[in-house]
Amino acid sequence: MFRSFVVPSSEVPGFSPIYRHPRYKDGTQNKEFADIKTLYDLFISMVANHPKKEFLGTREFYPETDTFGDFKWISTTDSAEIVDHIGAGLDSIYAQYAPEPNETTGQQPMGIFSINRWEWLLAELAALRSRRYVVGITDIAGVDSSEYVINFADTRVIVCSIDKIPRMLDRMDKTPNLKAIISMDKLDCSKPTVATQAFSAEVTDKLKAQADSLGVVLMDLDQVIQIGKANPTEPTLPSPDDLCNICFTSGTTGAQKGAFLTHKNLIYSAKANYLHYRPKNTTILSYMSRAHIYDRILVYFLMLDIVRVGFFSGDVSRVLDDMQVLRPTFFATVPPVLNRMYDKIASNTIGAKGIKGLLCRMAYKSKEKRITSGRGYKHFLWDRIVFNKVAKLFGGEIELAVCGGTIFASQVQNFMRACLSCDVTQVFGQTETSGTSMCQERQDFSTGTCGVPTPGVDLRLRSIPEMGYNVTDSPCPRGELLIRGDHISKGYYQEPEKTAELMEDGWMVTGDIVTVNTDGTFTIVERIKNAIRSASTVYIEPGPLEVIYSNHHLISQCYVYGSSRIFKLVAIVVPRPETFVPWARNIAKSPKAELIELCESKEVAEALTQELLKLGSEARVPSPAMIGAVHLEPKPLEQVNSQFYSTALKIRRHLVNQHYMPVFDKLCETVDFTTDPKFSEIKSSEKK
Repeated sequence: MFRSFVVPSSEVPGFSPIYRHPRYKDGTQNKEFADIKTLYDLFISMVANHPKKEFLGTREFYPETDTFGDFKWISTTDSAEIVDHIGAGLDSIYAQYAPEPNETTGQQPMGIFSINRWEWLLAELAALRSRRYVVGITDIAGVDSSEYVINFADTRVIVCSIDKIPRMLDRMDKTPNLKAIISMDKLDCSKPTVATQAFSAEVTDKLKAQADSLGVVLMDLDQVIQIGKANPTEPTLPSPDDLCNICFTSGTTGAQKGAFLTHKNLIYSAKANYLHYRPKNTTILSYMSRAHIYDRILVYFLMLDIVRVGFFSGDVSRVLDDMQVLRPTFFATVPPVLNRMYDKIASNTIGAKGIKGLLCRMAYKSKEKRITSGRGYKHFLWDRIVFNKVAKLFGGEIELAVCGGTIFASQVQNFMRACLSCDVTQVFGQTETSGTSMCQERQDFSTGTCGVPTPGVDLRLRSIPEMGYNVTDSPCPRGELLIRGDHISKGYYQEPEKTAELMEDGWMVTGDIVTVNTDGTFTIVERIKNAIRSASTVYIEPGPLEVIYSNHHLISQCYVYGSSRIFKLVAIVVPRPETFVPWARNIAKSPKAELIELCESKEVAEALTQELLKLGSEARVPSPAMIGAVHLEPKPLEQVNSQFYSTALKIRRHLVNQHYMPVFDKLCETVDFTTDPKFSEIKSSEKK
């Protein structure tokens, strides 16, 4: 069965035919939810249809013991009242301190600078109530990145958690246009949160004095609400074409770009996802940064029904604990997070020693066979004995999991399907596409695919002959992905040249290499900018290779590098300590050696290189994509440098390359890949 709909007679030279969702063949969304045209409409509609339902949840925090209790909920009706009060309060604040609209957008921006919490979402909705738009701010890539966004987007009013305030005040000379800072946390510290732990009323009094001396208004959200109650205003409703967000890209290929996203863009994207999955009465945990698009579009499309949004306790390492308390029915994640969960769970189940490991491996083998043959996700015996216990780590109620962001390992996808006994699907979207373009369908038991176009989205490929990708390739067309639909960004803030490069003849140019599989699903191969041209003049996609090599039982992370100087790749390898250390001690003949010492061993590095050569051969990796030498890094890459990963948890290859270039240069100089006998043997076997 060919899963996508192919628009008849839509091929033109150099381009594939146009592909659409199989149930929305005319390229529209069938006018469903036609009355919802803005995000504010979406919110008001949900409140009207589901009054007094639990909507936003936060775990109670106990500072004395640094522990968390149950989730406490704000209802839809109460949320609407809070949004009205904050919105009216913001109207007064803007009128007094930042009355002029932005010269470029004609509207007023409002920054939000915080981890995910209920105040983030309600402050956003309050801004939209008066035709303002939101600029999400993060500091994961350092102070300079937050200041860059504040200045670049001309953000004059910021709503933030209290822990962000001291640094902003200390560096006000870097953000001279900032006029007002609104703390999500009470400035008298009367209500403890994770963010207020390092603060007291005495400390915040000094912050107020510092703000006064700098000419910056400092107040908290409760004060804004009181201003709104005392000075009520009617909403100034946004239109579909009004700017809703300036959402900054992950910065994986260079400087961050601020993508314009209108209400029409985001509502179209939300409808596309909802019509594809049609979720009902969903509970989710919000933990992926709301400054980026993934978590936001997730909440938006689930609001087309009713959703309970539980916000995580502030530490990603506690996500599983939060899930066990919340018991979500829908789980959204990205490969780096899921890979860490997989490593931990697999080592205690299918990787365990003795009878336990034997039983878990038997259970997984049986269930994986059942899943891949299309017979469903549940097993009457193995679920009771093994997998229900694992599912309870995630709350035990998950009905659907989606994974997006980067390439997703098939091994991890099938393992999580077995553990959760539900669909675990891959999705694909970009900031510029409002977070959506294609989704794997429910009951699609395959792996390695992002599924089909979402409803109302057109996809096509164009050939890249200089890289060897052509839409005429058989049996699977390959090329650069182009996307069309009302969810596409209007361009980039203050960057007309990059905006001009975004669209061609009504199609968005993604920069992604894609394959159309024989069943009509799509597989993302790699970013064109990430492709490596080796000395053999062959283009190599590092992402899929890193997935293959990272699946080795000795490896936690693998980052590959290549250039036109060498015929094979070199790699930074982060070992998986529980399996690597015993193996490496045997290689080094040093039974008490620790991880750091083993990573410095030349013999261990050479032995691991041979392991990867063997794995590459078994996986039919072409010769230029073989690993010729490795550098062992004892620390995870995110601990080596937090800037290696964006807030969307995508690898910033240019920063990793810059950091490790001396290592790569040394590896390239010490190994002559052109005369490596193993390289010759592999080439000979390929010819046969």
